Amino acid sequence: MKTIKITRIIGITLLLGFITIFSGYAESPAAISAKNIRQKFVQAVVNAEDKSDLPTSGEVEVLFTVSDEGMVEIKNLKSTNDEIATYVKEKIINVPCNDFSHPYNQYYKVRFIFTPDNE
Repeated sequence: MKTIKITRIIGITLLLGFITIFSGYAESPAAISAKNIRQKFVQAVVNAEDKSDLPTSGEVEVLFTVSDEGMVEIKNLKSTNDEIATYVKEKIINVPCNDFSHPYNQYYKVRFIFTPDNE
């Protein structure tokens, strides 16, 4: 009788442990969406077809939302110079974001840092 109780307690403890461990690693849909959007933007800006247009140095931080139609709506753009701001804005405004789901009314922030090749 005593071993049955101990076996049940150990079984329940293990079950609760497994449930806690596996549910802790689940990513939220918002986190997955933010990761996908960030990856898509970095790819659009850094992997441009024409590398001659890439700014040589500077930093840009973009705060934006994605509309229900998948269009990027820039809310705030901070930059170290206007050339870099224009370059990044032109690249990200045309990124289609309707091929994956995203939370409604979610703000995203992406920072781009351009450094010269010799650094």
